[in-house]
Amino acid sequence: TLRQLDGYEVESTRDQELLDPLRDRALQPLVAGLNGIGRRFTPTGYTEKVRQRFVWAGDPDPRSVDRFLAMRVITFALAFVAFLAVFVVGVLPLSGLPKLIVGGALVGGLVMGPDSVLKKKVQARQHEIQITLPDVLDLLVISVEAGLGFEQALDRVIHSVPGALTEEFSRMLGETRAGANRSDAMRALDDRVNVPELRSFVMAIIQADTFGVSIGRVLRGQ
Repeated sequence: TLRQLDGYEVESTRDQELLDPLRDRALQPLVAGLNGIGRRFTPTGYTEKVRQRFVWAGDPDPRSVDRFLAMRVITFALAFVAFLAVFVVGVLPLSGLPKLIVGGALVGGLVMGPDSVLKKKVQARQHEIQITLPDVLDLLVISVEAGLGFEQALDRVIHSVPGALTEEFSRMLGETRAGANRSDAMRALDDRVNVPELRSFVMAIIQADTFGVSIGRVLRGQ
């Protein structure tokens, strides 16, 4: 109701907070608390590794890392409960080796689940980039040999071949137009993607810029 009133000034701090969506007021403090617990008990360097994987998955938002760490705290808690239920209370009507296998699979799945899901997202995006790269190179070669400059050819490819690879090319072009060196922007693209085939392409373009080789010839070689 308050949001629908034009020009209405909320003087109460509590009323001002109530204007925020319920999700933000209820979930964000919970996620922040779980994230703090997750960061406290994770090994050194694990958070940075997770952040790098999210970049490779095409999601560089720091909040995604926070949500992931919070989810890990929840799954570890569920794994502990499952361990007690299976091996201490004995809720499963099993014994011996079957009980060990089923219980171990349940606990292990809960512990390793978030990392496995994130790893699959990274692999799926990298596979998409691998299978899109040949088509992109074909179109780049045709465009450059038709007389377009490299950046103009990339622009045409971005509009013609949607997908993860051209999203990264679009970001790379944005960085160069904002003043970044093309070699640095290409290396940053390689770091964000981590695909060996694309790394070969990036290094070829950088070498062409360095030694003054024709971009068209380099693209044809690729």
